[in-house]
Amino acid sequence: MPQPTSPPRDYWISGYGLSRHIVLRQLQYFLGPSATVRPYSYRGREGFLINGPELTKEQIEDLKRQSEQYERQQTMRMSNRASSGTDDEDCDINEIVTIGVSRRHNPSHASASHYKRSR
Repeated sequence: MPQPTSPPRDYWISGYGLSRHIVLRQLQYFLGPSATVRPYSYRGREGFLINGPELTKEQIEDLKRQSEQYERQQTMRMSNRASSGTDDEDCDINEIVTIGVSRRHNPSHASASHYKRSR
């Protein structure tokens, strides 16, 4: 027996713990083909503006689980760990990824004599 759905309306959900890629890709699976979603800031917080029936708490938790799995897979792919055979559980999503080395002069590290006025 199909569950009764709430009428379509506009609402915002926080983006905390949700991957933009997953939400944009999976929303219509949860809410139907007429539902729409777009990234949206509300009162300074990033999230998503949705037009459609309300997501249930269970659906939001499922999106969070899928988002965590997606982000973990993307991290592994970017760090080439997938080819090295490292276990998924050993991968840290927030691990620092070195992009390049910058050798800029930082004025805050200059000696005090450099800043003295000459009279």
